Amino acid sequence: PALTADRLSAHLQSIRNQGATVVGYAGSHGLPNALDVLLDAATLLQDAPLAFVLVGDGHEKRRLVQRVEAEGLRNVALFDPVPKAQIPTLLNHFDIAYIGWKRVPLYCFGIVPNKLMDYMMAGRAVLHSVEAGNDPVADADCGLTVPPESAAAVAQGLQHLASTSPEQRKQMGERGRTNKMKNHAYPALAQRFIEAIT
Repeated sequence: PALTADRLSAHLQSIRNQGATVVGYAGSHGLPNALDVLLDAATLLQDAPLAFVLVGDGHEKRRLVQRVEAEGLRNVALFDPVPKAQIPTLLNHFDIAYIGWKRVPLYCFGIVPNKLMDYMMAGRAVLHSVEAGNDPVADADCGLTVPPESAAAVAQGLQHLASTSPEQRKQMGERGRTNKMKNHAYPALAQRFIEAIT
């Protein structure tokens, strides 16, 4: 299915025509999402065949747009949110899905973010920039986890994933989807809850 956002759809098609690898982010543009780190990584990767597409809104969006314009980051494009029903279609256009975090002590207790579950359900290879008490990406073997707040680590991780074949990234994505269905779908969670209380 096609995206209803014409400008976004045209941009994604243009990237495909250039043969670039799409690094995508879909979600809130807030301080906890570490999008400045992603933009720092994009700066380091300006000469690489990678195109960064950020879709969403939030209190940091305007500043991020201004930063991209001020720094002339030609490999980065930001777009308005798409309807929730269109998110799976959007994610299918990503070769690598990015999710990042600040380094926060609270995360030592673990994380299971909705955005990551969406990425896994869509079968995307994931670059996860985090330090937490758990690592869903490593557990599912569906991408790569790198330290948070490090543009160099994010850039290296993206280059590593981009150097794999589309078939290898597809296999990563399939492992993520399988893991998500096995461990995080409502029937699996309900069964675990029942087992815990009986």
